[in-house]
Amino acid sequence: MNELAIAIFGVLVVFVVLQTFYVLAFISSFYLPSLKTIKDELLPKAAVILSLRGADPFLSDCVRALLHQNYPQYNLHIIVDSQQDPAWNIVNKTIQQERATHVQVSPLITRHNTCSLKGSALVQAIDVLDDSYEVVAFIDADVIAHPNWLRELVVPLIDERVGATTGNRWYMPQTGQWGSLVRYLWNTVAVVFMCIHQAPWGGSMAMRLSVLQRARLLEIWKQSVSVDVPIHKALQAMNLKVKFVPTVIMPNREECNLARCLCFITRQLLVARLYNPQWPLIVTQVFTSTLAIVLTIALLLIALINSNMGTAIGITGGLICYILAMAVQLVLVEHVVRRVVRARGESMTRFSAQMMAKTLVAIPLTQLVYAVTVVSAILMRKVEWRGIMYQIKGPWNIRLIEYRPYQLSSQSVGSNASL
Repeated sequence: MNELAIAIFGVLVVFVVLQTFYVLAFISSFYLPSLKTIKDELLPKAAVILSLRGADPFLSDCVRALLHQNYPQYNLHIIVDSQQDPAWNIVNKTIQQERATHVQVSPLITRHNTCSLKGSALVQAIDVLDDSYEVVAFIDADVIAHPNWLRELVVPLIDERVGATTGNRWYMPQTGQWGSLVRYLWNTVAVVFMCIHQAPWGGSMAMRLSVLQRARLLEIWKQSVSVDVPIHKALQAMNLKVKFVPTVIMPNREECNLARCLCFITRQLLVARLYNPQWPLIVTQVFTSTLAIVLTIALLLIALINSNMGTAIGITGGLICYILAMAVQLVLVEHVVRRVVRARGESMTRFSAQMMAKTLVAIPLTQLVYAVTVVSAILMRKVEWRGIMYQIKGPWNIRLIEYRPYQLSSQSVGSNASL
């Protein structure tokens, strides 16, 4: 049994070392030289596109922040799923309060039944842009953009080798719900992985309109359940890269329970299964590390049952070292992200002692959840997204089964819970 335990810990050590290289590469991206300041007159005209279905908890703040970007020429284009959607009144009320004129709000008119509703919304918004627009930026409703958000996304596009710029979301649990903690830990790993493999996130992203058109992304979006994951492959075919911009990594302070967390992670992994060429690597890493942890716990129980306390203590110590090693990586990544967010003057919530203790417990729990959701994503043939069911027959064989407007009763008003 001791030999088996040593072999299992060897696997965990390899996993920790690999993850450490990823983390160090991610952290190093935060310390690269910043780009030179570009004069306003040299910045291209931009369109910012926000598609909505349902009223996200901080939607009014999201819209208000987009109306006050430190950028010379831009217009905000908001596509709301329907005029019956609860987001419709919130958006229009916010615009009236701000007396904004550089914004256009439209209901979604053409719903393609071969893609996601978000895909249909982006296609509709881009189709009406005239030739004066050179850059298109995309943002999600759970993002509150700081004043320089658009500028920081657009400036790197001056380099013609860059096809798209992207940030990512960074969850900041406020109350310590188990679902929020697991989502936070899972997303931390995902953000690091996406940065290393140049995977864009559509919630904070920008592209030159000419690149988007040459990559035929509108046609891709009409056949896809995801708008961001297929972008990397399309740009790669054009010898263009996706540039991660650390300053546009965006805090998310929403909460969720464990059930919603499982649904969220499964949806994200379904998209990865369909469109991410790194999917086999993801599956291998998840199953190998999870199996090692499960076997470690099983060996610990066997040692305790047999009163083999020496072996039990050794296994417990090894498991604790693994959890602490992952916790150290988490602290390092959290530090550089908080450094960026703090530099923007945004508020930060400190982790209480109780939350830190729960986070340590949540590390192995997240590993198990990761494995379960990978299996679910592999088996999934239908997915529900904000009340709409999609049938998944293949990456480019998507069917929207039945459309219905988003209902106010299906979300908890006045809550900071994620939709």
